[in-house]
Amino acid sequence: MKLNHAHPSRRARALRMTGIAAVAALALAGCSASGGAGDGAEAGGELTFSNWQFLEDGKGPIIWDAVKGYTGPNDDIELTKVEIPFANYADKLSTELGAGGGPDVMVLQDSQFASLVDAGVLEPLDDIADELGDSLNNTNEAGFFQDGQYGFNWERPTYNTVIYNKDIFAQLDLEVPTTFEEFLTTAETIKSELGIAGFAGRHQTAEIDGWTLEMANWIYGFGGELSDGKKLTIDKAENVEAVEAFLETFESGVAPIGDDASTFRAKFGQGQVGMLFENSGVATTITSNPDNVVNGENMGAAPLPLANAGSNSQLIIAVNANSDNVEAAKDFVRWVLGEEGQTAIRAGLGASAMATDVEPDAEFLAKNPWATQFLEAAKTSKSTLVEGFETESKPIWREVLTAVEDLRVNGGDVKSTLAEVQKSLEAELG
Repeated sequence: MKLNHAHPSRRARALRMTGIAAVAALALAGCSASGGAGDGAEAGGELTFSNWQFLEDGKGPIIWDAVKGYTGPNDDIELTKVEIPFANYADKLSTELGAGGGPDVMVLQDSQFASLVDAGVLEPLDDIADELGDSLNNTNEAGFFQDGQYGFNWERPTYNTVIYNKDIFAQLDLEVPTTFEEFLTTAETIKSELGIAGFAGRHQTAEIDGWTLEMANWIYGFGGELSDGKKLTIDKAENVEAVEAFLETFESGVAPIGDDASTFRAKFGQGQVGMLFENSGVATTITSNPDNVVNGENMGAAPLPLANAGSNSQLIIAVNANSDNVEAAKDFVRWVLGEEGQTAIRAGLGASAMATDVEPDAEFLAKNPWATQFLEAAKTSKSTLVEGFETESKPIWREVLTAVEDLRVNGGDVKSTLAEVQKSLEAELG
């Protein structure tokens, strides 16, 4: 699908309204930075590529192996990986880019990407979009902001799916749940019969970014939204119902309290959790780890047991405008988006939607039958960016999730609590 650059989306129009003062302040402060920019590199030589996925078990080595042999059109590039843990990835990159440094090429979450475009630290890539437009699908619209193409879809992992341990389901003669009521009953059965968690999920503001993606499943799944595109709708009835269901799940005892994502995902991989609402990237990581008892054959995947589709996480590949090797960095992006690059990285990205419609190979699908569900779910999954309030999405979600966490810990009335959040955000955002 050829990208339409003539008519910027509402999201792009909204983004032009705001700035990223924090990054600008860092630049003025002259913070030190590391990476490929600002160190005198010329055409050829080292090209640095940053992606937190390099550190993920199973998946990370596959992705690096797919790209590490890239040497550029003149066979004079040495690609170097920059490994930053996900927990401080965004903050570290913002600091480095704001100071005129940072890696040459990077993978970003969509919310950070938007802010960095607004700060002027990402290189325009309209020429690449024009060159490759006919081969790119509509997921690349996520990289079009402020009247320009500043990035492309690296990976769109969808959270619009429940994964489950097929061995546990077979042992207990369980059916895959299709409604919330069935889901909770199934989780309770696993807990009571086997003494392990029937379900697990993020539930603490210490993991605010990841919890946003997961909580959006509940909000969207119950038919809710945080805005109607013009005004906030935090306290709409569907959102209240979603939060009540989320709280009921954790109050029931089927899910561990205090476990972070890395902990409960590891437990799922070891057969100690029955179900997760998870994304395609994590599913690939779990099933490609040879140390796990859960693998491609005994992990099941099905639509969320909710009435509506859930969320996705949009990852975007972009180029540092302050790189001393911008053209080489752009050539690498071209390669990633081309047939060779897309085919190479597909193995590491499993069943996520990619920049082109390249499909997983037949061998992967045969070994991982769960992948088909994620490929289908990607078609209906939704971004967590709040429509009409895209650059304010993070603070909006933070207030909502802070309130939900307080309800989980201290109790209270969900409807009145969300009404207070609505009132507070309206006053804050004007």
